[in-house]
Amino acid sequence: MKTSFGRIPPRYPLNAFLVVAREAGNEISRNVQAPEALIGMSLINAISMACQGLIDVKLPTGLVRPVSQNLLIIAESGERKSTVSSLLFSPFRDADTEAMAAYKDKKERYQAELGAWEAKGKGLRNAIARAVSRGLESDELEARLLEHAQRKPIEPRLRYFMRQEITGKAITEALVGDGESIAISTDEGHVLFRSEAMSHLGMLNRLWDSPSVLMRDRADQNLLAMNPRVSVSIMTQHAPLKAFLDRKGSVAKGSGHWARYLVGWPQSNMGFRQVSGEEPVWERLPLFHERARVLLDRYRKKIESGTIERELIEFSLDAKSRWVELAQETELLLRQGGYLSDINDFAAKVMEILARLAAAMHYFAEEVGQISVDTLNRAFEIVRWHENEYKYLFSPETAAPQDLVDARAIAHYLQAWIWQGPCSDTWVLRNKVLRNGPVRIRVRLHAALDLLQMRGAIRIGTGSLDRKCHLQLMNCFFGQQEMAL
Repeated sequence: MKTSFGRIPPRYPLNAFLVVAREAGNEISRNVQAPEALIGMSLINAISMACQGLIDVKLPTGLVRPVSQNLLIIAESGERKSTVSSLLFSPFRDADTEAMAAYKDKKERYQAELGAWEAKGKGLRNAIARAVSRGLESDELEARLLEHAQRKPIEPRLRYFMRQEITGKAITEALVGDGESIAISTDEGHVLFRSEAMSHLGMLNRLWDSPSVLMRDRADQNLLAMNPRVSVSIMTQHAPLKAFLDRKGSVAKGSGHWARYLVGWPQSNMGFRQVSGEEPVWERLPLFHERARVLLDRYRKKIESGTIERELIEFSLDAKSRWVELAQETELLLRQGGYLSDINDFAAKVMEILARLAAAMHYFAEEVGQISVDTLNRAFEIVRWHENEYKYLFSPETAAPQDLVDARAIAHYLQAWIWQGPCSDTWVLRNKVLRNGPVRIRVRLHAALDLLQMRGAIRIGTGSLDRKCHLQLMNCFFGQQEMAL
C-alpha cells in the first residue's frame, strides 16, 4: 500500500452527480471545505443506502443485481470526516431515532397484550383441567384454547439502519426475515479492522453479492435471512489500514474483498481552507435530506407491511449499447501490459459497480423511465476516478519501496516548510527534520535522505562550527513545479 505524499490525484468529479446530489455536494464543499472526494464518496454511500432496499438493477447481460455499494475512504484526522457524515447522514440517524422510539412504545403495548393473552390462556387451561377432573366434555374449551394460541401477540421488531456492530451473529440477526436492508458505516476504521467481522471476509464478500439466502446455524439458534441488502462504508486513517493490510492484506486482496469497494485517498485541504466568521447558508442540502427521507419512509412502509418487492431498474437501449462498449474497452485493458492488467480483481467487478451506481443515481434523482446514457456516462466518470485510485493503492506493479515513499514525503515537507525559495542557500539540521518531519524513525530517515542526495535534491554535510549533520536544499530540485523522484 502506498502513500499519498507527492501525488496530486485528478479532481474528484463532484459535478458528475445528478442535480439534487450535485448541488448538495457543492454546498457542503463550500461550507465545510472538506476534500471533494470525501464528499463525493459520502454522497455515493447515502444514495446507495437510500435506494438499496427499494430497487435492483438489471444489467445489459440480463443479470439482476443489487445497488448496494462498499466504500473505503482514507483520510487523516482533521479532514472533517465526521462533519461530512453528520451533515449527509442525518436523515438516516433521524429515521433510526424514530424507529427506536416507536419500538419502545410497541414493546410496552406488546408486554401488556402478552400478559393479558397469557392470563386468558391460563384461565382456559384451568377450565379444561376442572372439566376433565369432573368427567365433563372439554372439546369446546380445547377448541377455544387452540384458537387463542393462534392469536398470540407478535413481538415487535427493532429495525434500524446504521450499524457499527458487525460480528457475524449481529449482522445475521439484523437481516433475519425477507428483504431487510442495513448499512455498516464507521468513521473509526481502526475499530472495524480489529473486529471479529474482518476475520470473516467471505461473509462480507457474500453480503456485497447479496445472496438470496444467508444462514447462520449454531447449536443455540438458527438464523435465516432472505434477499438482504447491505452497504459497507469504512472511513479510516492510513496507519490502521496499513496495519490491517500488513496482517491480512494478501488474504483480503486474494479473496477479492477490496475489489468490491470504491476506494479513495482524497487530497488533503488542510492548510488551504479559508476561515470565515460567517454562518454557513444551507439551501441545497435540505432538498437532499428530503429525498432521502421519502425513500427511507417508503422502505419502512414496505418492510413493515411484509411485502418487499423491489422495483427493477433497466437501461435504455442507448445506455445498454454504451455499457457494452465500456465493458469491451475494459476487457481490452485486461490484456498483458494493459492499464487494468495489474488490477484484474477490480476490473472483474467494475462494470457491475458502474451499473449499481447508475441505477441508484437514476432512482434517487427521480429520473423518468429507464437509465439514460447521460446518467451512465456520469456514473462512469465517477467510477473511473475510483478505478485510478484502486490502481494507485493496490496495484502490485506500481507499489513504491519504503525509501522512495519516505523520500517523497520528506521532499514535500522540505519544500513546504524549509526551503526559502529560488536563489536561496537553504540549510536545515537533520535532527530538525527527524523531530518535525513526516518520517520520525531514524533508520528510515537516513535511507530516504541518501536517496534524496543521490537524486540531487539535497547535499548532506557536517557543520564546520557545531559539527552536526546538516542538509543543503538544492534549488534546481525544489524549484521544479513537480518534483521528480
